Amino acid sequence: MKETLSKLRILKKFSLVQQLIIVLGFVGLLLVTIMMPLVDYNLKSIIDNQMYNTLNDSQSLYIYDSFMSNKQNKIIYHIIYDESLNAFTKTNLASQQTVYNLYNELFGEDLIQLLNSSKDTLKNKGNYKGKIFYFMITRLSENSYLISIVNSDYSNELITDLRNQIIYIQYGFFIIFAFVMVLWVLHLISPLKKIKGYIDNIKERKNGELNIDREDEIGVVAKALVDMKEELEKQEKIKEEMIHNISHDLKTPIALIQTYGQSVKDDIYPYGDKNSSMDVILENAQRLEHKVKSLLYLNRLDYLQGEEIQLYTFNMKQLIEKIVLQMDILQPEITLNAELEDVMFIGNEEHWREAIENIIENATRYAKQEIKIILKEDYLEIYNDGECIDEETLTFLFKPYAKGVKGQFGLGLSIVYKIAHMFGYTITALNRENGVSFVFENIKEDSF
Repeated sequence: MKETLSKLRILKKFSLVQQLIIVLGFVGLLLVTIMMPLVDYNLKSIIDNQMYNTLNDSQSLYIYDSFMSNKQNKIIYHIIYDESLNAFTKTNLASQQTVYNLYNELFGEDLIQLLNSSKDTLKNKGNYKGKIFYFMITRLSENSYLISIVNSDYSNELITDLRNQIIYIQYGFFIIFAFVMVLWVLHLISPLKKIKGYIDNIKERKNGELNIDREDEIGVVAKALVDMKEELEKQEKIKEEMIHNISHDLKTPIALIQTYGQSVKDDIYPYGDKNSSMDVILENAQRLEHKVKSLLYLNRLDYLQGEEIQLYTFNMKQLIEKIVLQMDILQPEITLNAELEDVMFIGNEEHWREAIENIIENATRYAKQEIKIILKEDYLEIYNDGECIDEETLTFLFKPYAKGVKGQFGLGLSIVYKIAHMFGYTITALNRENGVSFVFENIKEDSF
């Protein structure tokens, strides 16, 4: 079995046309080595039956006409044997000696067997002078037997003619089949070459089109490649914008740290004294650290999405209560109201904490007085009474470093989006009459 599989793997080294030629050659060899012996065997069986039927018909003619006529195209010899006389009394053979020779070498044993049995008919074939003869012995009366003999020359000619016809038909069909298969493979190769050229263009970052008007698997693959290229171009554009925005976002705190650091080194204090100036440096260092951590966290989420995640449930109400208590202390000027049902959510609690804190932190930047949290089965809404988000911004709000309200760049909402989808939830930003809501909903039918 392993050797067979190994030989089949060798075919993969050849082109489709070469593989087809090898397969067709193998099929042709099978036709010669297996099919032809089977054809010969079945033909001989058919011919044997035909010859015996011929002998039977000839004997019927003899019995009804009562003479040794030969009304058929084949030469059939008849011999009458009389058991009471123990002699051959009648024949259409030219020589009586020939009759005895045939008895000794061809049908003698079978005649004796029939004489000693209750059967009325016995048929067989044998060799006489290097040729095959078919014979049939039939009981005419109590002591009389009719022996009919026919030469196999006719059967051999018939077998040869039929075999040749079958060979011509088989190989004619095989040639037509091979021609159709070659055309079909060439028909497959043409779009595959186009697909390969298209992939090469993608690899070399060249522009190119792939137009394959097919609805089969090749057409599906071609469409998937076109969609993939469009998505890659879209992702590449997002990546470039993201790198540009990251560079811009990191540039300001780095420049401030460098400038103020050099000023302090030169005993110049931009904010009047050393401590105030160092506080500004530390503040920008913390901003820089936060941005780098967010970027690394986003990259970690991308990695986790490619892995099989172990899901479990946890108490979302308890998690939100901890976050609200913390935010009340950090943002006392904003009122945090919570309407929480005791429900379970799916996923990793730490990741969910990161997502909810990002939403609430984002809300504190825009809220005027209130942030409201509503939690129920498979539903979480975080509302703030800040300004509504314009419709154009809503379409790309969750993309990395999308420019949002007040020109802010960031990764927070992108992190939230990835966490939600990683655990089978949607996140949607909705404009309310007097504010904005971020809504999480479970999209899985069988959530756990």
